[in-house]
Amino acid sequence: MRTTSEKQRTNVTLTARNLTAARELGLNVSAISDAAVGAAVRAAQAEAWAEENAAALSDRRAWIEANGTPLADLQVLKLG
Repeated sequence: MRTTSEKQRTNVTLTARNLTAARELGLNVSAISDAAVGAAVRAAQAEAWAEENAAALSDRRAWIEANGTPLADLQVLKLG
């Protein structure tokens, strides 16, 4: 099992213009690429989770709308 600190070599295709500009600016293309891929993975995982749990979330919202929030009478800060 790989830990998050282990690196794996891969090939990434970039436009020549972007790569040249990044090099001229001293940007770490690998670190930027890794961060961007990480962000895309997290976004895709969140979207997949929301899709997989859409029915349960909808049921929960409907229940709260019909019954109110649990322990609402104990809520200190009331909005509205």
